[in-house]
Amino acid sequence: MNPTMYLLFILLFPLIGSFIGFTIGRKNEKYRDVFNVLMTTIVFVVTTILYKYVVVQQIEISIPYVMGTGLHLKLDMFRYVFVWLTAMIWFLTTLYSTQYLVNHKNRNRYYLFFMLTLASTIGIFISENFLNLFTFFEIMSFTSYALIINDEDDYSHDAGNTYIVMAVTGGLILLMGLFLLYNYTQTLDISELRLLVSSLGDIKYLIVSLIIIGFGVKAGMVPLHIWLTKAYTAAPTPATIVLSAVLAKTGIFGIIVTIEVIMSGDFIISIIILVLGFLNMFIGGFLAMMQRNIKRILAYSSMSQIGYILVGIGLIGILKEHRTIAIYGTLYHVINHGIFKALLFMGTGTIYLILNEVSINKIGGFGIHKHVLKILFFIGVLSVIGMPGFNGFTSKTMLHEAIIEAQHMYSGAFFKICEIVFIISSSFTVAYLLKIFVAVFIEKSNHDFEKVKARISKRALVPMVILSLMSIYIGLNPNVILHVLDKALKPFGNAQPLVVNFYTFDNTKSSMIIILIGIIIYMGFIRRMLKKGEGTNWYYVNPSLNWISLEKHIYVPLGKSFIFVSSIIFHLIDGAVVNSVTFIGSGIDSISKIEIDHRKSIIRRMISRFIVLFSTKANICKIDIEGEKSELINIKRKIEEIGYNMNSLTYSLFIFGIVLIVCLLFLMS
Repeated sequence: MNPTMYLLFILLFPLIGSFIGFTIGRKNEKYRDVFNVLMTTIVFVVTTILYKYVVVQQIEISIPYVMGTGLHLKLDMFRYVFVWLTAMIWFLTTLYSTQYLVNHKNRNRYYLFFMLTLASTIGIFISENFLNLFTFFEIMSFTSYALIINDEDDYSHDAGNTYIVMAVTGGLILLMGLFLLYNYTQTLDISELRLLVSSLGDIKYLIVSLIIIGFGVKAGMVPLHIWLTKAYTAAPTPATIVLSAVLAKTGIFGIIVTIEVIMSGDFIISIIILVLGFLNMFIGGFLAMMQRNIKRILAYSSMSQIGYILVGIGLIGILKEHRTIAIYGTLYHVINHGIFKALLFMGTGTIYLILNEVSINKIGGFGIHKHVLKILFFIGVLSVIGMPGFNGFTSKTMLHEAIIEAQHMYSGAFFKICEIVFIISSSFTVAYLLKIFVAVFIEKSNHDFEKVKARISKRALVPMVILSLMSIYIGLNPNVILHVLDKALKPFGNAQPLVVNFYTFDNTKSSMIIILIGIIIYMGFIRRMLKKGEGTNWYYVNPSLNWISLEKHIYVPLGKSFIFVSSIIFHLIDGAVVNSVTFIGSGIDSISKIEIDHRKSIIRRMISRFIVLFSTKANICKIDIEGEKSELINIKRKIEEIGYNMNSLTYSLFIFGIVLIVCLLFLMS
């Protein structure tokens, strides 16, 4: 098969297959499950086959008249990293879902939107045109919304409302940025924008800021993260897995493309992203230590781990010609985060399958005798904290090295402070994961689990075993991924491959120091300050429940105030426009009744000079004052061009509207 056909296949097959699976599920759910596992297996296999083509040359497809400006798809090694991770995680999660969702409601609807989300996610990663990317991005927002509210309880609907409000708001801000980008460059093709954007003035910072905000919402970037912990907790665990391991990466992908590919690693933007990344790392890690619900701990953990990736993106632009180590660290952590976070969420979901509960206070001591689950979960813990020999060590080491490189390049205390924040945030990771593991798998409690006889099936354990083996294999053989990343450097300009020696004494020592500090924080802060009770009668408190809520105390009041003020302003503008038109119309009507000499009228001359001045600025028409003759430049052609451009964008929004209606119809079915 032609590689272009393979590329179209991995996009269209899950799109069409989602409806086929939905139809099958109406009659037989067992056959639907088999079909979905088979479909994601095929997508993963075809994606893996694509590697031998992409490693030689990039694959491009252009289909005119689709989405107005045409459908432009591209797959190179940079994009392939995201596509392969998506296909792999989706395959394992689908296999896991067949066990997890047995007793859940709305299963058929869930699988429909689960597969539609897969198709739209792949569409995002292979889009070479920002308009295509935006369309897939918004489709993904609405299909993933259906996954979050799947359980149909009050909490899931509340989480879904927060998610969809943030997603739509972010989408509108992103669209605003794309409108401005198109207005100044007359194209939205990503490959053409690098040169065109470089010639723009300061307006490019406004455009890029709007686009980054739009993508930052999906990435869970501070302060746009308010939906993340609620959605991750409310959604069924398989949906949480793809939300954390894959969907957050769509926002990361958009930010990388915007900053590194289009803006060529602009220093100012890179510094801002670096600071936001460190805020994500620190705040996410700190809040994770406070939580008692395992899914909320892992949700804040995802927020923190996304911070590592944002820090890497910022360092790529800051390090300039030495940025290769930051590129490696960033893309490597994209892969590693997908693997170890999927593993930990699967472990958490398995506990929920048995106990229908994931609060540490209610499941303490459950896993003491669950040896297989304990080992698999522990591998995930070691991977996240960056223990040497596990995959998290590789990417965190490279990001740490990139920060040290920045210290050497720039004088001052800024990057020294950055390294301290990196170490403290990484220590938080050790502390909150120890909190989970010790409470659930080590420490005895007064809960009686002897009557719990639910068995963990192989279908739930097999994906976890695969992810565990991947974590260990990558940790012991880090150059396997590094050789792939060597071929993903092209979009980043003149970055050159590096030889990285991971297991040096200094790297190992740095990792062990961070782990030691984390153990001290766990023993000195979490166990002393957050843990209450004695012996087996222990429980944890969460002081953050009484803190200021960014959503309730800031965003909601600001949103209501903005709507109120905007309604007043637009009412005044509307009245002013109506009155102005009425006044001008009356004035013209009065002037038309005045008898004047056509050639010598002062008004005529004033109007002529005004037209000359206007034509100089707008280049719309030419005036021959001497002969008092006017000649319009093809205004009709200009209007047609504007109409075509607007029609292209309108057409894309029209498609988006149709998809939204279809999704809502299925939600109500």
